[in-house]
Amino acid sequence: MTLWHIAWNYLWNRKLTTFLTIVSVALGVALITSVLLLHYETEKRFVEEGQSFDVAVGAKGSTQQLVLSTVYFIGQPTGTIQYSDFERLQKEEEVLAAFPINMGDSYQGFRIVGTTREMLEFNWVNRVTEERRGTFDIDQGDYFAKPLEAVIGAAVAIESQLRIGDEFASMHGFADMGFSEHHDAKPYKVVGILKASATPNDRAIFVDYNSIYEVHDDEYGTPSLSGAESAPGANYKSGEEHSEVGEHAEEADHAAGEGHADEEHGHAHKQLTAALLVLESPAQRFEFKQRIINDYPNAVAAVPIDEIQQLYNQLLGTARQVMVYIGFLVMVISSISILIGLYLSIIQRKRDLAIMRALGATSGEIVGSVLIEAFWVTLLGILAGYASGLALTWGIGSFLASKIGFEVSVFRPTADMISAYSAILIMGMIAGILPAWQAYRTDIARDLAEL
Repeated sequence: MTLWHIAWNYLWNRKLTTFLTIVSVALGVALITSVLLLHYETEKRFVEEGQSFDVAVGAKGSTQQLVLSTVYFIGQPTGTIQYSDFERLQKEEEVLAAFPINMGDSYQGFRIVGTTREMLEFNWVNRVTEERRGTFDIDQGDYFAKPLEAVIGAAVAIESQLRIGDEFASMHGFADMGFSEHHDAKPYKVVGILKASATPNDRAIFVDYNSIYEVHDDEYGTPSLSGAESAPGANYKSGEEHSEVGEHAEEADHAAGEGHADEEHGHAHKQLTAALLVLESPAQRFEFKQRIINDYPNAVAAVPIDEIQQLYNQLLGTARQVMVYIGFLVMVISSISILIGLYLSIIQRKRDLAIMRALGATSGEIVGSVLIEAFWVTLLGILAGYASGLALTWGIGSFLASKIGFEVSVFRPTADMISAYSAILIMGMIAGILPAWQAYRTDIARDLAEL
């Protein structure tokens, strides 16, 4: 019988102690596994989506809020910019494509995003790998062709039960406060359903950006494009620009009254939530962002990928470190449990060890059998913890998918996880050194005399 079999049999003979020790190791491993997987996968998804657009332009305010609200559909937009600024951006020589974004309404908690058909049909690729990204691939129907037609994400179709040809009325704002206005007079019609893409697009409703103007034609220049709630006709703009927007709204009303609005709904006086830009080269991002800040006094620019990485470094990176430290603290406690369990086991079976020595087992073999026990306990704890961590990550990932549309792939071990498991295994082996030394110092004559 090999030392591996002997060590395994000893563990099997004290099932309860072995089981409790394995559970203590598994708890620490599960926590570390879940934290590392969630951090890696969510960062990967956020960064991948942030790479889609090179620059986001919106109203002055928080650049992170601008990116989160217009690229990931999280939180409330910062305000509005003038359509004339968007037209200027379209003409910039570095701009490959510019897409207007109008927001402010929702349906059953899903954001209604006003944009152009060109954004959905654009050839979206990963700016790093150049691989095609099917974030706007159509599954059923077609893209919208005119105002009040809607293309819904895969999750929207599943949860709302909307089908091609169905109509629905949007709600003002992003959350039903009980007094939110519903636009029953001008419902949207579903003309297309997107394929599932594991991105925020799964939980969004895309419409022609003129639809937002049409639905709110009696309250243009109001919170309609920012999602804020107020009485119809009230003007909205964050900070110092509130009065300026009011002036623009009055100009728009005056122009409309005199019949000067053009066939595109009076774009010269319209406002947008934001503009998302794709540049000729990602290398132009920083320089172009600085030029917008200098040349567009009423707007702010942000590079989505930079904002997301900064967010992770400032907030989520710190939280990740804290949780990993907690996981390793649990592992230290688990290592102490391994040490105590093996030490007590050595005391209980010192006669067995004495017999093994009398039958010819060397001191090195005795030490080896104890270290193998520590190895088995730690390895089984790592395997159980990995499985538990995957289950926990899957549960949290399902929650994230239902809230922000990001799908977490839980079966992808990372380099950090391999390093953590290696460190845990070493900690378990170190915990077996003291019991192994105790076994090594077995006094054969004394222990046999006690039989």
